Amino acid sequence: MLTENNDIYDEVRDSRNFTGKVVLVTGSSSGIGEQTVKLFSALGARVVVTGRNASHVETVVQEVQQLSPKKLKPLGVVADLTKNADIERLFNETIKTFNRLDVLVNNAGAVIFGNGTEKDFLDILDKSSRVDVKASLQLIRLSVPYLQKTNGSITNIGATISERPIKSMLPYNLAKTSLTTISNVLAIELGPQGIRVNTLSVGVVLKPGIPDEVIKKCAKYTPLGRIGQPIDIAKGVVFLASSDAEFITGHNLVIDGGLKYNMDSDYLNVDNNVD
Repeated sequence: MLTENNDIYDEVRDSRNFTGKVVLVTGSSSGIGEQTVKLFSALGARVVVTGRNASHVETVVQEVQQLSPKKLKPLGVVADLTKNADIERLFNETIKTFNRLDVLVNNAGAVIFGNGTEKDFLDILDKSSRVDVKASLQLIRLSVPYLQKTNGSITNIGATISERPIKSMLPYNLAKTSLTTISNVLAIELGPQGIRVNTLSVGVVLKPGIPDEVIKKCAKYTPLGRIGQPIDIAKGVVFLASSDAEFITGHNLVIDGGLKYNMDSDYLNVDNNVD
């Protein structure tokens, strides 16, 4: 006969406490990445803020520190993930500062348009995959020895475009589909080492400069009636890194308000009627 174990419920109650954990989120000086490091910091984690713009990185570092319950100062690293030396420096500074790693979130990426028949398509494809695929893989490979010690986790930020192809976005589609495949294969390879690997796929998420037409169209076609917010994605990342997800690996968590079910191959053409 099974009996209730209070420790199980206590663990769930405490599942969003990341005190003592170290979290590295790429592309964390703006957008989804920024909101993700802020949420992890608010939950007690020590975080790494990184991006290409030094002033943006410093601003987020200051804001993140104010959100930390113990006012822990995050590590800020200016890095260009298209450069191997910068990737290694980012990782080495993380380990030098904190001497551990619990959570790696490969969030940095670029939405790049291009048709498969364009003359310079292969160059466009290389640019698209350099951060999403190559940089993510390089950081994963560097992280494994440390994630083994902490039974850590990896979350790769994918996109619903992998399931619902959109015309003129073949480079982005290939990059995000590859990243999802990386999660699936490494979940099998790294699971026996105590490391979980998942994908979190997003639809359209609000960010500075996004056209009003896109926001309006998203609200119309998303079953939940609005465009995605960075905090929606951050909450999902935190869940996948939490003890509540300790038996979840190789999974693709879609957070898009149901938008993918109403997307067609011409969805991002905002000239379509959105009234």
